[in-house]
Amino acid sequence: MSNRSVEEHYASAAERHFRDAEYLRRDHRWPNADHHFGFAAECALKSLLLLFTEATMDAKPNGRTPNRPWIRKETGGVQEYGHLPWSETDLAVLAHGQLGSRLLTALDDQLAAFASWTEQDRYLHCEHITEESVAALGEAAHAILALHQSALINGSL
Repeated sequence: MSNRSVEEHYASAAERHFRDAEYLRRDHRWPNADHHFGFAAECALKSLLLLFTEATMDAKPNGRTPNRPWIRKETGGVQEYGHLPWSETDLAVLAHGQLGSRLLTALDDQLAAFASWTEQDRYLHCEHITEESVAALGEAAHAILALHQSALINGSL
């Protein structure tokens, strides 16, 4: 078993998915590039959540071990952060904390690029995924990974 933290695993996965996406984009394999850009962004975002917000991978109130980051809502429930896209309601929970607000501000435009992205496309024909849509996702994923790298280096958002 690895001694790496969950945040480090997410960070490593983000880099790996991004490199794969770039390789696939250069080979004009748009659906698979799209898929990996989405997962690259998602993994970097989960790492950021765990590093800079109250999100945790600790046992939930019901004692279950989570498989995704989560935050306790003010209402007593939990908000889980699974696959993108995350709704404004999902992200509003973050806005209550100071670092969560900073994270949302920093990610303002990039998250919009993933509004129609879905991991479910891996099961579809994907004629809607084009060179242009992949380029837009690639730019947004690159910006998210750059924010992530900067936050790791600087220790803050």
